[in-house]
Amino acid sequence: MASVRETLESMVGTLYFPSFDSWHVRLPLFYSSLWAILEVIASRIWPIRQSCKKISLLHCVLAFILSSVWLAYHFVKSGFNFSDYELTGYEYPGTFEHHIICISMSYFIVDMPFAIAFHKTFIVHHSLCILAFMAIQGYMRYWPLNMDFMTWNTAPRVAPSHVKQYMLGIFGQDPMESDKQMQFLLGGFNGVFNLWMAELGGMFFHINRAFQGTEWEVPSRGVFIVMFTFSRCYLWPLYIRNLYKDSMNKVSFYHMVGALLETGLFITNLHFLYKNLAPIWKSGRLMPTKPKYYHREWLNKHPSLYKAASFIVSQDKIDLSRRSSYTSSTKSMEEEDSKLMGSGSIRSGTRGKRGTKKEN
Repeated sequence: MASVRETLESMVGTLYFPSFDSWHVRLPLFYSSLWAILEVIASRIWPIRQSCKKISLLHCVLAFILSSVWLAYHFVKSGFNFSDYELTGYEYPGTFEHHIICISMSYFIVDMPFAIAFHKTFIVHHSLCILAFMAIQGYMRYWPLNMDFMTWNTAPRVAPSHVKQYMLGIFGQDPMESDKQMQFLLGGFNGVFNLWMAELGGMFFHINRAFQGTEWEVPSRGVFIVMFTFSRCYLWPLYIRNLYKDSMNKVSFYHMVGALLETGLFITNLHFLYKNLAPIWKSGRLMPTKPKYYHREWLNKHPSLYKAASFIVSQDKIDLSRRSSYTSSTKSMEEEDSKLMGSGSIRSGTRGKRGTKKEN
């Protein structure tokens, strides 16, 4: 029986790292450099924490637009039906979906130091995103425990005249695969759909954050909660169900690793959703930090949205006239000011009387 040392030496001896000529290195290095430049530019314009939020917004918008364009194109191309697409299929490097996935992976790599410094709750999220996107792109091939990654020898090849060959000429190709293509672990469709689904809720989160402190904070908060709940409690479970189903049909260890990483990412999103829903559930108000009658007053100012809210919430909870104890925030502030002014005038008056007595 081989010793632990011999086993480790054999593992390290068979470990292979891609060279700079491979797209495994070139593509993430290229996009990581772009994100790093944008981070530096943003930090020169805004404070460091605000600049992180700006770049996060840029990534969210960019990822959502690119993934939406890709999904719309393939949806129309397939005859308005995704039934022929396989979540755990394969794709070739250099394609549009590959760039979309690599752009997001590079963003999370560059943003990780900021998460460690300012937003520690996102460390697990970023780590899972990086590992999942690496798995989708086939980086687990360099894992030393098993170099026989899926079916490399039988991976589909592309004709020399195909446009994808020109993309490989720009971004490079693994020297060990000079006669075939790099096979994705979970396929381009899986990665792009996952990104679109995640950023669907992320877009409304950033919209709500942009409207904080404005007149439209209430509706933007409501839409964010609805869309984030819809994407995390309906779309994502449906997506993971199909992902596990396809992974089990493949009977591949690497597909199951990808599904488990996706499950971990799903749990982190559920935790974030819980942190937003728990205060609402406990207080019964959309924004618990606001004054007591803030929501009723806002709906009273916007009759059209009041009618829309009445279909979801009972009028007893949103109608100002049904609360006999209601006093508007402006009236209560005026009453407090008058009390303060009254007490101040009494004090000044007593001081004046005392002063005249002394003078007399």
